[in-house]
Amino acid sequence: RRSWGRMVLGAVIAAVSLAAIAVGVIVLTSNGKSGSSANKSAANAALSSHRTTTPVTAVRPAEVTVSVLNGTDLQGLAGKIADQLAADGYKKGSTPTNAADQTHTSTIVAYMAPADRRDAVVVANSLKLRPTAVQLVDSTSKATVCPPAQTCTSQVVVTVGTDLAQQ
Repeated sequence: RRSWGRMVLGAVIAAVSLAAIAVGVIVLTSNGKSGSSANKSAANAALSSHRTTTPVTAVRPAEVTVSVLNGTDLQGLAGKIADQLAADGYKKGSTPTNAADQTHTSTIVAYMAPADRRDAVVVANSLKLRPTAVQLVDSTSKATVCPPAQTCTSQVVVTVGTDLAQQ
């Protein structure tokens, strides 16, 4: 009888061990990702608490100077967009004029320096444009808005395309 009891006990222990292994495999394969991401989130939170961060300030339209170029053959479009941006609180840059290329179908919101990119993104939002409209200013547009003999005050240059003419 003792040997029979030992065999039953051994079988029970083996069954429990296999069940524990099976449960472990299931937990690792089904919830491993969420557990891993939870661990990563906790680790990132711990790291970020040790970093010093500068507060992000909102872009104030009154502190952003925007020049507007007409990239279409529609007369007065640059002035209309410049007035719209001024009504939204932006400072007017150079007098609206024609772009060197007047075949733009898509409006470009260009920034003068990398530090001005965030301003350009906010201007693009004001014009209901996608972030893909934002890019670094090209040399021709920059020279049109900021002639070499003058001090340039613009942070953003909008080259209006026909997409804004249709709004």
